[in-house]
Amino acid sequence: MAFRRGFKSQCERRAVEVRKDLGLSKIAPLKAFDLAKHFGITVWSTEEIAGLSPEDQKNLTSEDNDSWSALTIRMGINNLVIYKNGQSFPRTNSVIMHELSHIILGHELADACISNDGSFAPSNFNQEQEEEANWLGGTLLLPRPLLLYIRQKNMNNQEVREIYGVSEAMLIWRVRMTGVDSQMKNSYQR
Repeated sequence: MAFRRGFKSQCERRAVEVRKDLGLSKIAPLKAFDLAKHFGITVWSTEEIAGLSPEDQKNLTSEDNDSWSALTIRMGINNLVIYKNGQSFPRTNSVIMHELSHIILGHELADACISNDGSFAPSNFNQEQEEEANWLGGTLLLPRPLLLYIRQKNMNNQEVREIYGVSEAMLIWRVRMTGVDSQMKNSYQR
């Protein structure tokens, strides 16, 4: 997908600015829960939703149900992010950051409906907004200066995953999309 001109650079600047606003360095880990707190956004796991029947709780957290990982509900001027309980921390960190990215970017929230099998399905899915939230979410977790630092320090992927709370797939995707390995290789060849 082609983003609007300057979007990727804007995301990189936001990732650095957000860390600065939180009193973090450009290379510090950023947890989605901390960012949500900074913005005054409530985050609940499905376990924290009061009044759900055991059957509804089971439908929401079923491991074979890949229909959703997190969603945002807007109530007046407030936002509530709900994530599926039982996911790994890197997955939870990523899906919450994705939802926060929708909010940061001012996206219109999708309407959700429950299908006959009990799964969530957006009724007005917007692929462009999903791609933008994916990009910003990944950039907030692993901005370019951080990726360059990781490569300069020769950190292995396991260290990066543990320190920064990201999945292997997220790390590989961000490294590939930013071209930091090519940049590092070219700088060594000079």
